[in-house]
Amino acid sequence: ILRPQNTQEVCDVLRHCNQRHLAVVPQAGNTGLVGGSIPVFDEVVLSTSRMDSILSFDPDSGALVAGGGCVLSTLDAHVGCQGWMMPYDFGSKRTCQIGGNVSTNAGGLRLI
Repeated sequence: ILRPQNTQEVCDVLRHCNQRHLAVVPQAGNTGLVGGSIPVFDEVVLSTSRMDSILSFDPDSGALVAGGGCVLSTLDAHVGCQGWMMPYDFGSKRTCQIGGNVSTNAGGLRLI
């Protein structure tokens, strides 16, 4: 399992794997129900767990920029301090990561 900290490290890993024809499975919080982040054969697992920085939040527009490994409850607490809430609300909000939520088009109780 490889755990990059930033986008450049992800690029380096993907370049390396592409040059060697190695399959890659991205992995976020492992809370999905369909098993899309589970390696089937001998894929390289690329975890987003260390990409957990909140880079910026604009309270005027509600625009949030964060790493794919940010845990949903952390993001909700961060924007909540400024009168906002995350549109996602899952039972796994204390462990699911926003990168996995977005990449799987996950919804939630507040999204509708």
